[in-house]
Amino acid sequence: MSSGVAIRRADVLEAAALSELGAATFIETFGALYCPEDLQSFLKSAHAPSYYEEFMAKPETAAWLAEDDDGVILGYAMAGPCDLPVEAMPDGSGELKRLYLLKEAQGLGLGKALLETALAWLDAHFTHVYLGVFSENEKAQDLYRRYGFEKVGEYDFMVGNHADHEWIMKKNASKA
Repeated sequence: MSSGVAIRRADVLEAAALSELGAATFIETFGALYCPEDLQSFLKSAHAPSYYEEFMAKPETAAWLAEDDDGVILGYAMAGPCDLPVEAMPDGSGELKRLYLLKEAQGLGLGKALLETALAWLDAHFTHVYLGVFSENEKAQDLYRRYGFEKVGEYDFMVGNHADHEWIMKKNASKA
């Protein structure tokens, strides 16, 4: 990994690279929790290049990359309108949809930089910001709390036939 890292907006032409990184970071972070069939089923849909192409083609969504000087993508964040199962969701609700870093890039401040970039965009476009986080991912929950998020609900997130218990966290956007 080179010394310099930049956060920049992702382009729809980078969907294949995001697909590869998305699958790699999910496997690194959560792969041991699932049987191979559930993991592969999930990755085929949630991290298919077509998923990223469709997501980034929408004008109401955005994605960012953390990229080193050599062009190696180390992490990414995605945001857009909220589609979490929130009761009585207020109008103008956005969502931090994904925030992932390769293990080799963790601890360098890139997660914070990606989060701050995504939150600035969400704050400018929405009045409420939500996210879903694995109920056992205390490290991520602590990070989100430091940025003003609080737990407001729970739901099951399907990985193949396996249901993960997730938290829904919310903060009011600066625009509110």
